[in-house]
Amino acid sequence: MLITEIKQVGKTNKYKIYVDNEFYATLLDEDIVKNHLQSNLNLEETLLNKICFEGQKKVALDASMKLLGTYPKTEKELKKYLKDKGYINDVVIYVCEKLNEYKFLNDENYASMYIRANKNKKGDRLIAFELKQKGVPEHIISLKIDESSEESCLPLAEKYMKGKTKDEKNKQKLYRYLASKGFSNEKIYEALNQIFKGDEF
Repeated sequence: MLITEIKQVGKTNKYKIYVDNEFYATLLDEDIVKNHLQSNLNLEETLLNKICFEGQKKVALDASMKLLGTYPKTEKELKKYLKDKGYINDVVIYVCEKLNEYKFLNDENYASMYIRANKNKKGDRLIAFELKQKGVPEHIISLKIDESSEESCLPLAEKYMKGKTKDEKNKQKLYRYLASKGFSNEKIYEALNQIFKGDEF
């Protein structure tokens, strides 16, 4: 593998390594110096991968733990974050395995937290869709939604209707609003009946 360019990232101590004119990985300056990396240097792929792995693994693990302490992520989201930061695939796998082992990364816990935070603002269908987009496996989504307390859109409906006239036009608007939030028809009708005192819809 031919290193075609080593480019500093802004004014940091990080450098992007390009192999055959394509981005390969990001390394700290000390790793570049220690391993005598330079442009036009030919290396075996296994050797370059080993250099990147050893240079990146601690930095990636520390950065991930700091990130998860502030912004919880699913495993899929963390993998994307690490790849976008220039970490090689072996490092991404290593970090995710370690964080799962340390209980820092857990899609079941993430799903439970996400459902608790959104159950009074969004319906099960929308929550399930969003969790799937975030990479949570479907069996975990189903399990955690079943475990959560029964959804209710009444608080959200009452908030929406605050200051509005209880007429047929706003009833229709409320129905569409709650449907857009992913609530089931059954739950929407329950909320409408509560707010509009059982009037036919």
